Amino acid sequence: MSNVTLRVLHGADRGKIYSDVGTPITVGREEGNTIQLNDERISRYHLKLQADHAKIVLTDLDSTNGTKVNGEEIHVRIVRDGDMIAVGRSVLLIGSHSDIDRRIADIASKMPGDDQGRARAMQERLERASKHQSDIIEDLGDAKLPLLPSGPPPLPEQLSPAQSAELCELLDYVQAILRETMEGAVMRPGHEKVEIDFAPWQGLLDLQASLAEMLRQIGEPASD
Repeated sequence: MSNVTLRVLHGADRGKIYSDVGTPITVGREEGNTIQLNDERISRYHLKLQADHAKIVLTDLDSTNGTKVNGEEIHVRIVRDGDMIAVGRSVLLIGSHSDIDRRIADIASKMPGDDQGRARAMQERLERASKHQSDIIEDLGDAKLPLLPSGPPPLPEQLSPAQSAELCELLDYVQAILRETMEGAVMRPGHEKVEIDFAPWQGLLDLQASLAEMLRQIGEPASD
């Protein structure tokens, strides 16, 4: 069983620390949650954190106002130390000071020089926000944490052969649509914009809609 530390940066419960809480964890405004927050914009049972293969998975429990991780609306997401969860009017920071220090040190060691400075600046901001009321985040739109370098997330681990084949099939489908769109794109001489025909553009929109539907199906809480 994995334990998680959550610190409240913003909201009626700001300043509270939930240290080393065992998973699974539910967060909401109702009694009976592992963590009960005093926030009328949070659903009765808003989100769940659970451990899976040494990773922490956050699932939004079909909340009314949704859940954001590092400023992005999500339904299901792997979360890590240093990530910020925005729910209602509250923002929660994952990890203790030492947990976040370890993650930033690990990331910074793999970054170019400029990005190392960015990581250290983010570390200082998190430290201030978790220690001092004056540095509490007041605008949830600022609840973004560009801690990781740009690029795709790692592939899932410990997949069965059938799951690996299904994932390859899905990625092949996405790649085929992107390749077809790219091959049909045109850049006019002297212009900096790329043009694509209407049909490939609609294909991209349809792909986005299909992926959004798949993400919701994957993250949909199981109903008893």
